[in-house]
Amino acid sequence: MDEAIRWRAGLIGAGRLGSALAVALARAGVTVNAAYDRELVRAELLAGRIPGCSVAASAQAAVDSCELVFLTVPDDAIEPVCSGLEWRPDMAAVHCSGAHGLDVLERARQAGAWVGGFHPVQTFAGTEADAERLGGCVFGIEAAEPLRGYLEELARRLGGYPLVVAGSDRALYHAAAVFASNAVVTLAAVAARILHELGLPADEATRGLAPLMRTTVENIERLGAVQALTGPVARGDVETVRRHVAALAARLPELLGLYREVTRQTVALAERRGLDVATARAILAAVQAAQES
Repeated sequence: MDEAIRWRAGLIGAGRLGSALAVALARAGVTVNAAYDRELVRAELLAGRIPGCSVAASAQAAVDSCELVFLTVPDDAIEPVCSGLEWRPDMAAVHCSGAHGLDVLERARQAGAWVGGFHPVQTFAGTEADAERLGGCVFGIEAAEPLRGYLEELARRLGGYPLVVAGSDRALYHAAAVFASNAVVTLAAVAARILHELGLPADEATRGLAPLMRTTVENIERLGAVQALTGPVARGDVETVRRHVAALAARLPELLGLYREVTRQTVALAERRGLDVATARAILAAVQAAQES
């Protein structure tokens, strides 16, 4: 697989992920030879961004013209798409799903192809900047050698951090991505809801919280999660936590459970940066009292 960087790569699926990955691969020195999508215009737009890339007439044509094929189709389409194609030995079929293992590529494996998973922990907006967002990402990789080593090297070429994820760990790995992305959106919506409860229009509440969240993410990237932590738990401000609990109980009691669990995890983080045991216990007691009341 040492020579695989010179393989011709192709993509089946030219949506947000596929387009970002194809452009990033080309910038990293991989020859992206073909792109296919059921929506012809998407494949044409992608091919137009990559010198030497052509629009494949079919998914099979993409497979036939490449040695490395990324299936960047929706998760539930990976297996049927793979199963409907004729694969060859000494080529590779790689999906980019965070949730699926390699079983969805069984047809390719039976034909003698290497099979793998290459999942960037990132979300894409469908803009020109998406390819740059792959830099710095974790890439969840599942494959047997020698493909595994190649995908690890490819992740590094893209500026990312390769993480080998066994099939049995796939769900836990995907849960981490959910916490880092989907749960953040949910927490932002909860915070905006509280501000709306206090009288701020919903759209202004959402936009008004974005600068705080943006700065928080920047601090996490710059300092790490432990040192980026601020707020009453990090300061050991037990009374403020008690006031939060009382206010939520009075106005939005359905949020108490969420606040309690987030605070428990925040206490554990704060202890890593020096929160003393007595104060940690007092904070936990304050949120526990909310559960018992």
